[in-house]
Amino acid sequence: MPRPPAVPADKIVDAEVCARAGSTIARRFSAAELPRLREAGGQDGSWIEAEFQFSEFDGKPAVAGELQGTVVLTCQRCMRPVDIALDDTFQVILVDAERSDEPGGYEPVVVKASRLDLAWLAEEQALLALPLVPMHESEDCGAEMAAGEIASTEEREDDAEDAEDAAGATTHQPFQNLRDLLRKQ
Repeated sequence: MPRPPAVPADKIVDAEVCARAGSTIARRFSAAELPRLREAGGQDGSWIEAEFQFSEFDGKPAVAGELQGTVVLTCQRCMRPVDIALDDTFQVILVDAERSDEPGGYEPVVVKASRLDLAWLAEEQALLALPLVPMHESEDCGAEMAAGEIASTEEREDDAEDAEDAAGATTHQPFQNLRDLLRKQ
């Protein structure tokens, strides 16, 4: 069975000890340190700053956190890089087994509290904060297209209109007689 990847000691904390002490920890992570973010399309230049405020709730370690940063993704409109700004907060409670009825409005996270990987938690929250479909603002995206791309797009549209006109003469309408058939019954 393969071992989990080695994680530097400064990214692993004992959340139970931190919760009892009421600690606050701040870390900065680059794209190279966040493999799941890279798998989701995060490119070089992406970074996340996270602040973790530990406390105890109902005898369990809880974390209130803030994320700021920039994730460089591919715009799904123009297929060029787009910077997505992250500014998010989260509240999680660390549990041994998943339950849906955690009190206090905390999102349960199943993890061994004595070995909490801060990079993993920041990456998890960043993935949840990302947009489903990353895109430039509409005016920015159009300005990003090169003049040649716009010209070729217009040519393709003209060709499509010509093809529609030619096909319009022989359009088949399969449900044209459906109303007559229903009336006969």
